[in-house]
Amino acid sequence: MCRLTEIYRAQLRFSSSNNWCLKGDALRCLIVGVDPGTTVGYAVFDLETKKLSVGSKREMSREELVDLISREGKPSLLACDVNPAPEMLIKLASYFNVRVSTPERDMGEDEKSKLVGEMKFSNEHERDAAAAAIRAYRVYENKLRQIDRVVAERGIPEKANEVKHLVLNNTSLSDALLLIDVEREIQTPEVKSKEEARITLEKKNRQLRELLISNAELRKAVERLENENAELRERLRRLERGVFERLAREKEIRKRDAEIRRLREERVKKVEKKTVKKRLDVEEIVEEYRKRRKHL
Repeated sequence: MCRLTEIYRAQLRFSSSNNWCLKGDALRCLIVGVDPGTTVGYAVFDLETKKLSVGSKREMSREELVDLISREGKPSLLACDVNPAPEMLIKLASYFNVRVSTPERDMGEDEKSKLVGEMKFSNEHERDAAAAAIRAYRVYENKLRQIDRVVAERGIPEKANEVKHLVLNNTSLSDALLLIDVEREIQTPEVKSKEEARITLEKKNRQLRELLISNAELRKAVERLENENAELRERLRRLERGVFERLAREKEIRKRDAEIRRLREERVKKVEKKTVKKRLDVEEIVEEYRKRRKHL
């Protein structure tokens, strides 16, 4: 069985799980797009974006989805079309010990349509899942192609998927290659036949694990801090926007109140002017009346 080292949430271990799908001697790693909801859509691609499986089901359980995905291979990356990732994706990523790739902002209809091209789907849930997976692949496409070149140059093309799986889950390319080299040394028959050499290599392997664990912890810490920083910046933008809107409203209210006062004062002046004129008119009429009485 193929042995693959996984790093996730600051943990590193060698694994040889029998339920991982193997293609020849190589592990088939996957990018899986998921569209959670009442109807769950999923789209499974290999690391070359070859479509392996697409489907959807109403009220699909997480266990059913795990089983469907596991039949195709081992997920290296999960993806969705919204940010933040839904709870179902977070739990699924925790089960498979992989990361979730999310867009910077929720994907729009035009973007999804362009990504899936001429692919046919039964419903929008399947399309959204496929678009999410393809977007995630595009994010890492250059790095995955670089890995293909590097493993070919080293004469270990059969290890490409293992290296890609590690890199997609926050291991640096140099650390992933080093880990593969150590694993190959331990598995070499000539080395295994020499007990002392085997013990030495296992000791080196333990030391390497500790170093990579520390490395993974630091990477996770940096990623967590970056996420927190992004959340704080977004919160600050919302606060600033709220303050600006409140100040704008207050300014508008002051402007409106000033206009109301101005109109009220103008009206009062007009009323006062009319009142004075009417009083003068009345006085003139009274005076004229008195004069006429005197002449009678």
